[in-house]
Amino acid sequence: MCGLIAAWDPSGLDETLLVSALGDLRHRGPDAQATVWRENHRVHLAHARLKIIDTSDGANQPFVSPCGRWALVFNGEIYNYLALRAEIGDRWQWRTRGDTEVLLAAWALWGSACLDKLVGMFAFALHDAQLHQLTLVRDRFGIKPLYRVKGGSTRIFASEIPPLLRFLSRVAPDNSTILTYLEHGLYDHGVNTFFAGVEALEPGSLIEIDLNSGAEQQRRWYRLVDHVPDLTGASEAELLEQTEELIVQAVRSHLVSDVAVGLNVSGGVDSSMLVRTTLAELGHAHLFTQDYEGYSELPWVNEISEGGTLHVANLDLNRINGYLPQTVRSQAEPFGGVTVCGYNALYELARQEDVTVLLDGNGVDEVFLGYKRHHQIYAASAASPPERERLAADFETFWGERPKAVRPGASIDGTDGLRPQALTAQLRACAPYVEALPVAFSSPVRQAAADDLLRAKIPRGLRFNDRVSMAHSRELRVPFLDHRLVEFGFGIPEEFLFGAQGTKLLFRKLLARRASGAVAFSAKRSVQSPQREWLANEWQGLVKEVLGSESFRARGWVDAHKAQQSYELYLSGTQENSFFIWQWVNLELWARAFLDGSVGR
Repeated sequence: MCGLIAAWDPSGLDETLLVSALGDLRHRGPDAQATVWRENHRVHLAHARLKIIDTSDGANQPFVSPCGRWALVFNGEIYNYLALRAEIGDRWQWRTRGDTEVLLAAWALWGSACLDKLVGMFAFALHDAQLHQLTLVRDRFGIKPLYRVKGGSTRIFASEIPPLLRFLSRVAPDNSTILTYLEHGLYDHGVNTFFAGVEALEPGSLIEIDLNSGAEQQRRWYRLVDHVPDLTGASEAELLEQTEELIVQAVRSHLVSDVAVGLNVSGGVDSSMLVRTTLAELGHAHLFTQDYEGYSELPWVNEISEGGTLHVANLDLNRINGYLPQTVRSQAEPFGGVTVCGYNALYELARQEDVTVLLDGNGVDEVFLGYKRHHQIYAASAASPPERERLAADFETFWGERPKAVRPGASIDGTDGLRPQALTAQLRACAPYVEALPVAFSSPVRQAAADDLLRAKIPRGLRFNDRVSMAHSRELRVPFLDHRLVEFGFGIPEEFLFGAQGTKLLFRKLLARRASGAVAFSAKRSVQSPQREWLANEWQGLVKEVLGSESFRARGWVDAHKAQQSYELYLSGTQENSFFIWQWVNLELWARAFLDGSVGR
């Protein structure tokens, strides 16, 4: 995993700015930094490398083809690079053992059609000197980030936002994004960012820039719905066998590396599958988990960790207070809460153990229908009253309550954790940035899951994880987002995924082959952290300072008086959800760092 910058300006580029911009990405690639200029100083490609596959200097980037036609900067991993290299064979003059050269050779032979052959996570920029074209590509589900500055004569792209801020005449907030965040709890759900003039490249899309005319074309090269198999009529035994094969294939391919690989571990079902599958492949692995005093998941973690070496990052208020300012800066946009800060300790521990690559269990709930609201939608979708009653009884057995309707406009986790009544009329005058996911699936629960995967949940989690891991020069991989597994999972008939034993039932049955039934069929637990209690107690001073500050009031986003009233109600114990308080505090800390400070300028 690395960092890249790609730029083009028909009038020439500012070298000083670009050198500084690459410096902003050094944490993503501390092992080597290099640049290449092309098209008479009008095209610039820069790269910061973290060595993972072929650690020789010969595999450094930018990578230029022997003929000089193509130049590539690439962030990510191509897990099937050895199979592709064998397929290309002697049609290419090989100089390295790495996946970067395989990607370049594949593009040279097949053009953009090579993208369908890739198994991996990737964002890359490729310059074609013969066609005078600059192409930017992002992987199917947006695992690897890629941002750009909108408008202006300079086309500038980067792996993170801070380098791009150097190219803005003024760093300003995108108030539509802020309104959507505060009113709907949505963020990282589309191309817009919290910065006006900066946007993300859509997952599964590419941009082609004609350097002769400046014309730009963007198109989707991947749509999940086009690749979901029809598994109607398949038996449970067949589905179990094929799903297990795909899980093992995904984990095995994600273990490809020339440096040490470890695992992020929690006590959940998804993490348990990742641990048990990896240990079956390797025999041993380094496992890393975070543990909050009073909120320990260690009893569950210890149960699944036999055969691995477990490293525990112990967390308390002092450590989180130390991580908070650096997390605000490294995330560059508002983030999910205390647990994101806590991951700093985990990656510090991995660095101390010289483990460069870590695997994480993201994606299972979205693919195998693991959320409570998925179960609610499914229970309500039955055609007949007797069937609805049967499904409702299954829901009650697992969740301990009758299913409720999923309310339109509810916060993203289905709670009442937002306080839109505190927003100012000034902010409400903006149009909220809510892009509905086009209806692609006839099943309501599959459409909801696709929304979670592509818009509501996975994108923000991927951003959190990318920034916090790369802040410590660690690479994070997500094997359960292997597109082959995702596509197959979306085709599994829903009746195999819900029952009295819970959600993602087929996945749980597979885990029961590798772990105890108590682990496989355990109730879904929220992430364990003391955020709610700290916001009412230890962080009370921080919250009151933020809500009472002149800067918070002057931004014009939240009515400070109403916010203070809401916080007093929270302190009285009448409200349990703390997300709205975290939103206000986090947003103000972000604004102080990036709008009032000098980050990126």
